[in-house]
Amino acid sequence: MPLPTPIFRMLRKLNLHRTTELYFIGYPKTGNTWLRYMLGRYVQLLCGLAEIPLFDAADAWGRCELYCVGPAMQFTHRPLLWEKQRADDLTIDNVIRPFDRHRVVLLVRHPLDAIVSLWMQRRHRGKAGYDGTLADMLEDPVLGIEKFFRFYTLWDGNRSRPRGLMVIRYEDLRADPRGAFMNLLDYLGIPIKEEAFERAVADSDFDNMKQMELSGSAPRYRSSGLNIFATGDTSNIDALHVRRGKVGGYHDYLGADEITRLAERIAERLPQSLGYNADARGMSQCGDKS
Repeated sequence: MPLPTPIFRMLRKLNLHRTTELYFIGYPKTGNTWLRYMLGRYVQLLCGLAEIPLFDAADAWGRCELYCVGPAMQFTHRPLLWEKQRADDLTIDNVIRPFDRHRVVLLVRHPLDAIVSLWMQRRHRGKAGYDGTLADMLEDPVLGIEKFFRFYTLWDGNRSRPRGLMVIRYEDLRADPRGAFMNLLDYLGIPIKEEAFERAVADSDFDNMKQMELSGSAPRYRSSGLNIFATGDTSNIDALHVRRGKVGGYHDYLGADEITRLAERIAERLPQSLGYNADARGMSQCGDKS
């Protein structure tokens, strides 16, 4: 069979975007994998599928795959890149405009927990590794907190651009997975079937997902064949994708003075509507499940 031509590959890419009705968008380490698995497990149960859909599949022409319930969906971090892209490189044109005609679920998490988790991945699971300290990463122009602020400030200021937008905070999903998942299903227009709902929530519990990662039995993406978890050395807890499950994990890596300084910065820079700066100096503890 001949290899796809560049024109055909471009057509497939255009078709995928054109036929995707709803995107889950979020910074890395904001609960993307967790929510993807929970939703996929529920759809699998409702539709009687042999494998869990991970919302990455397309047909031969690149059209986004539909299931027996819900819209055609994808998860993405677009347009975030991690080699040279800085905060100033994020604009309305590349962050918001591509999703103008789509519905969006925006995933967000406390920036310090998100960046601690990203730091752990870069140190223990990246091919080249990251030798810098957490303080180095927080100030890194490509990996650090300013880029996080820029990404979510753009989304907050342009909420009316997509056809619809729902914000899911990692902390709310952690505190009440059933309630948060029920609200999501309502937004997606997916009916709630009690037995399948309870099973999907239970199967995506932290301990169950951690055991699945350690056993190597996790589902794989149909688009790439890769495991849903980017696991490192399984004897090192910090090299796991499902890492600690500790509330407010950033407190274990940052000193009190540093947290206070960063809290003031979060209060000034992160949109208030996201809910992370109402009492920023107090920095009430948040969830960590990466």
